[in-house]
Amino acid sequence: MLQFLNGVDCDELILAGDIVDFVKIPIFSELSLELLHKIVSFPKVVYIIGNHDYSFDAFAGKSLNHIDFMEMYEFEDNGRTFRIEHGDRYEKGFWSKWTEGTLLKLVSICQDWLERTFKVDLATWWANRALAKRKLIRLWDIIDFNNDVDVAIMGHSHRPEVVIWVDHNEQIKTYVNTGDWVDHMTYAALSDGVVRLKSYKKVLDTDDI
Repeated sequence: MLQFLNGVDCDELILAGDIVDFVKIPIFSELSLELLHKIVSFPKVVYIIGNHDYSFDAFAGKSLNHIDFMEMYEFEDNGRTFRIEHGDRYEKGFWSKWTEGTLLKLVSICQDWLERTFKVDLATWWANRALAKRKLIRLWDIIDFNNDVDVAIMGHSHRPEVVIWVDHNEQIKTYVNTGDWVDHMTYAALSDGVVRLKSYKKVLDTDDI
């Protein structure tokens, strides 16, 4: 991600949530500091709070220098209306009810202790297992929830996808899921009212070969 951001030239960076994983106790390194320095170097940053960085909930609607924390970001660009959110509100099932509750925090403490003690990566194992069984509201229901905007963008499901259709008023509508930076390294780019889903290909360093 740092390599990608070092090559980005934009007037606004929008982070669609789950940037810092507070579900487990985060470990920060010098690389984390480099990444934070890079993020704050952009002229404007919108930080949309996800279900894994819910510790920022109290920041919603507030700003830290030029970083604006939000639960949802709505704006217009070239005559089109946009809505960007993390997407966890569309989650169905047990964990959607308990995501911010005491039970998940207790599970997270146990998970963190097991990972540090036995040096295992339970987070990745669980994420892959959960993604295979994740129950989101049907895609067209999500689209229906957002039929008041031209473009709806979200993440959360880790599945990069785009749906474009023409509604009954002959207006072009777009739904974008930005995917993730764990497996897919995908992102959405907006220019002149047009949004595109893109994939970043890492440039290998000599240390990677």
